[in-house]
Amino acid sequence: MRALAPLVLGCLFATTSAASEVRVPLQLDFAFMRELLVQRAFTDPEQTARVFSDGVGCNRATLLRPEVGANDGRLEVTSEVDASFGTLVVGFCLFPVSWRGRVESQLEPWLDPAAPLVHFRVVDSRIAERDGSAAGAAGMLWDWVKRYIHPRLELLAIDLSLPVGDLRAVLPLFLAEDERARAEELVASLALEGAIVSDGGVSVTLRLTPQLGSAPPASTGPEPELTPEEIEVFRAELERWDGFVTFVVKEAGRETSDPALREQLLEVLLDARHRVIELLEAPGSAGADPVRALFLSTWRRLAGTLRALGAQLGDREALRWLGFVAAADALTALDALGPEMGIEISADGLRRLARIVAPDDSGDPLATPADVDPELRQSLGFGAPLPLPEPEPTPEEEREPAPPPPTSSLARRLLQAFLEPRIWLVGSAHAATVRDGAAKAPSAEELVKLNRWVPTRDELGVYLPLVRRLLRDSARATERAKPLAPAYRKLYADLQLATAWQESCWRQYVRIQGTIRPLRSRAGALGLMQVNARAWRGFYDAPALASDIAYNGRAGSEILLHYLVDLALARGEQRRAGGVENLVRASYAAYNGGPRHLARYRRESTAKSLRKIDASLFRKYEAVRDGRELEVARCFG
Repeated sequence: MRALAPLVLGCLFATTSAASEVRVPLQLDFAFMRELLVQRAFTDPEQTARVFSDGVGCNRATLLRPEVGANDGRLEVTSEVDASFGTLVVGFCLFPVSWRGRVESQLEPWLDPAAPLVHFRVVDSRIAERDGSAAGAAGMLWDWVKRYIHPRLELLAIDLSLPVGDLRAVLPLFLAEDERARAEELVASLALEGAIVSDGGVSVTLRLTPQLGSAPPASTGPEPELTPEEIEVFRAELERWDGFVTFVVKEAGRETSDPALREQLLEVLLDARHRVIELLEAPGSAGADPVRALFLSTWRRLAGTLRALGAQLGDREALRWLGFVAAADALTALDALGPEMGIEISADGLRRLARIVAPDDSGDPLATPADVDPELRQSLGFGAPLPLPEPEPTPEEEREPAPPPPTSSLARRLLQAFLEPRIWLVGSAHAATVRDGAAKAPSAEELVKLNRWVPTRDELGVYLPLVRRLLRDSARATERAKPLAPAYRKLYADLQLATAWQESCWRQYVRIQGTIRPLRSRAGALGLMQVNARAWRGFYDAPALASDIAYNGRAGSEILLHYLVDLALARGEQRRAGGVENLVRASYAAYNGGPRHLARYRRESTAKSLRKIDASLFRKYEAVRDGRELEVARCFG
């Protein structure tokens, strides 16, 4: 039943109509209105409304199968009617007649002056045959329509107490503590202003009349750099914001089984996290307010998805999301009034806002997941967590071995002559070696060896084919969990090898000052596939990403396949000029920079640095496609 009880919260954002007036539209679609009508008026068995009965069945009228729509600015309710007429004499029904037709009624909304309620009054009705033509049955039935059917339909009402109450509780938390009086005035000004019926549903307008304060003084020069203490505060604010977005997206994903909505939610989360990573790399100046900017930019993307989510929920759940959307819309509109409004994205405000969508959750909605969160993965379509590796002693404690004894120049040249054919020809289309598509997975002993190995050039002839086997096995295992059309399997497998080449040169570890350490980028990307633990926290185990090459390979392969299937293929990148090779460019671009980078390969505005990265990846993909993947050895000099 919940899946049949929809609400689409519209596509309008809150708007400002005057210097100190804000209007927030609450949009309720016809499917939601029908659900309300059924709950209030069609309360008899099997969602019927028995509007009249003489007690013995001689004269009766029952409404069933209601439909709700719009007609010339009015709410139109059309319902089938099952009626019978007769003359009741001494307990007997004489001359009974049965009739099946329909009744069409137009209702107008009106606001309750004492409560946040929208009522409806019937202003017109007509009786019709089942095909819509004028009804032959009238008389007594028409009397029943006016006496019994109209009052039953007028039980329809929209109770907005829940979203309005949420607004009253949330808004003051986003004003400075010393603005208590202004916050009270803002809440007191909140009122329903009007309700209209359009082709999209019923739109109810909330009005706020804030009292603006004085604008802060304009800056007279460049803002100073952040102090170390301010940077820590800055980091804490970004962590809280990350936690808030994760919480909301997870709750929304849990409410829907629609893959398209889940994908939209995941995109918002990942792009917000990539933006946090960028900000953490360059904290900026003391005058910046990154969390406020993130709130506004993320909300613009998240709002439409959350409005669409309501179409799949029952009325109570839908009203919770309506309150959340209305509160965020109101904050967006208030912020647009300018700095004199004094909006602050506080921790208490974010917590209370998050509580709207999950009032019974006792956890901190601003806490970021430290471990793998199975519910987060499940709610966003990633399924069960990847198996964690068996614990091993950390390789960071392993010291670099003593250097080998010097080799004569003649011996070095002979060794090089032996090794280079193995490196450059294995995997060639003309090599005698069997293609590794059917190669078996590395053994447990080989995996342990890889988790201790920073290869020298002399070892590449053994190391690189072993890593290739590991990557091929990761690709196959990932495909089993998320099926891929046969036409794209080779493309994916080749792209996976090329991505690992681009990201790490097929390395999980490096030597730093004599110590073996996991390969780590400045932005926090780890290991073989350079999976960013911050962007993907809750989805993958950060210590395992750092310490285990097989786990890292599976995680990166899963992410890459997600971008290929759920973004590039789903959005038809292969149907654009360039054909299937667009899938390579789009999937890697998203892997490299987040979902918002999916189309950067075809945008003229894309930065030269990003174009250079994408071109480098595609050259590697071509090499892998042509059987030259072991040219990755060039990374090692």
